[in-house]
Amino acid sequence: MSKRKEEKWGPHSHCIVCGAAIPEGKRFCSKECEEKYYESERKYKRAQTMMFMTLVGIVVLFMVFYLIAVPPS
Repeated sequence: MSKRKEEKWGPHSHCIVCGAAIPEGKRFCSKECEEKYYESERKYKRAQTMMFMTLVGIVVLFMVFYLIAVPPS
């Protein structure tokens, strides 16, 4: 960052949800943004788990159908 900008704005960072300027070292500007962030994290993790379980289910179904369809020699 340029010296001029640092003097004008001072050391700061930005809220990871809304982008508002906040004191350096903080991640969120308010409890509302923090709650939104953690809610979206929970939804993301839930979606990832559901996709993984769906994939496992499909693989298991293919294995079952394969074992049923192919008679043992």
